[in-house]
Amino acid sequence: MGENNKLRLKKAKHNFDKITSQNSTDWKLVLFWIIVFEFIASVIEFLYVDKSDTYSISVPHTLFTEAIVALFVTLYVWFFIYNIIFENRKNIFRLAIFSMIGLYFIITNDFTLQFLLQNLNPFHFFDFNFGVVFFIELFFKLLIAYLLFQLIISIKNRI
Repeated sequence: MGENNKLRLKKAKHNFDKITSQNSTDWKLVLFWIIVFEFIASVIEFLYVDKSDTYSISVPHTLFTEAIVALFVTLYVWFFIYNIIFENRKNIFRLAIFSMIGLYFIITNDFTLQFLLQNLNPFHFFDFNFGVVFFIELFFKLLIAYLLFQLIISIKNRI
């Protein structure tokens, strides 16, 4: 039974490496997954931690901010239609990153990205109370640390 679990764990690690970094050969793919997991961790922290509002700087809704948001929505729709017409893997990843940034702006209302920059600090979550959010954040930080290791290996393999 122990040997069977080791084989399943190895297969799961191999599949995870294949999805996130193509077995340490694609550094851009690893960077994409680091960004995705960091955005997810930031949104979870913003929604479930009371102290998160202190790091977020809310921009008031004025005509200027509405015009900028309208411009970004127009560019997003144009890029989405362009991506449908000319399918390209590189453009799909860019579209996904733009989507994540847009969802982050909608959920947190933090157009300055101050909260996201504060969340990049790997030790800030030790300020949390021990609970479900702490362990979710710890899981994401460990996952991002492993992906940073994969990023270093993939850059090293490229050279």
